[in-house]
Amino acid sequence: GAVGAQAIPDPKTLGLDAAAPAAFLALLAPRMKGGRTWSVALVAAAVAVVTVPLVPAGVPVLVAAAVTIALALGIEWRGKR
Repeated sequence: GAVGAQAIPDPKTLGLDAAAPAAFLALLAPRMKGGRTWSVALVAAAVAVVTVPLVPAGVPVLVAAAVTIALALGIEWRGKR
């Protein structure tokens, strides 16, 4: 890996900077079943995108995770009523 990484001058010129998110989406997509799941994912993604310019790096992911947990618990709680 290290030898191969040194052989590529700038990964962005080859589009490799998008490879990790694309692989993550490829693993996640089969698990996305139903409207609620997609809704929670889209809200979490929107929260992450909105918070990027407002907070330090890494924090948007944590905020999105917290929103996802809160939404999931809220959906589960509503389902038990």
